Amino acid sequence: MDQQLNLLIQLQEIDAKLRALAAQKKRLPEFLAGLERRREASKTDLDKVKEALQTAQKNKRDRDQDLEAGAQKVEKLKARSAEIKNNKEYQALLKEIEAGEQENKATEDSILGLMEKIDAAAQGIIAAEQRSRDEEAALQAEQKQLEAEFAKFDEEMGGMEQARKEIVGKVQPAVLTQYQKLLVSKAGGVAIAEARGEACSGCYMSIPPQVFVNVKKNEKIITCPHCGRILFYKEVIAPKNG
Repeated sequence: MDQQLNLLIQLQEIDAKLRALAAQKKRLPEFLAGLERRREASKTDLDKVKEALQTAQKNKRDRDQDLEAGAQKVEKLKARSAEIKNNKEYQALLKEIEAGEQENKATEDSILGLMEKIDAAAQGIIAAEQRSRDEEAALQAEQKQLEAEFAKFDEEMGGMEQARKEIVGKVQPAVLTQYQKLLVSKAGGVAIAEARGEACSGCYMSIPPQVFVNVKKNEKIITCPHCGRILFYKEVIAPKNG
């Protein structure tokens, strides 16, 4: 095989791998942002449970004050009984006292309900805090793994870039220029295309028979007459065994 053609094929393989790794590396911020969203969601859940506890505690304090005021009101009403002069006023006072006591009983029931909510919220906070700790530990482990993987990408890319540099040093300047122009202008960065079934695998157009015969020899750089890609014949490069 022509040495320059062989070098270009190796170069394109390296460039394709470098592009793939670079594309994966670009996703690191996206992955980290996803982890941060999960972290924020966990924090939001915990904040909601804490807010529910604070609301229940405030409501209980308000109802405690209502109960204290109601109890004082009933005591004052009872103290007035000694001042009553007739039965009609006394009966009216008894009704007022009864109404006050019923209202206080309803307030006490409300306080008991709020105490249950406070207990449930307190237990919810304990569970939510444990979930948050577990989630944070999982997120940190996942982030560490991601960063390790992307550090490995850097190492792999460094090795490939060195190999690319060595190959580039062996390619003739004119040939390298031709390759780089094709690399930029052709879809998917495919500058070197396999000639397969008398057609270019880059543009899928038929190759003239004589051109295909010459391409199969892999003896020199030949371009597709339709798309301009450099052609090669794969079977000669990697013959089947047996």
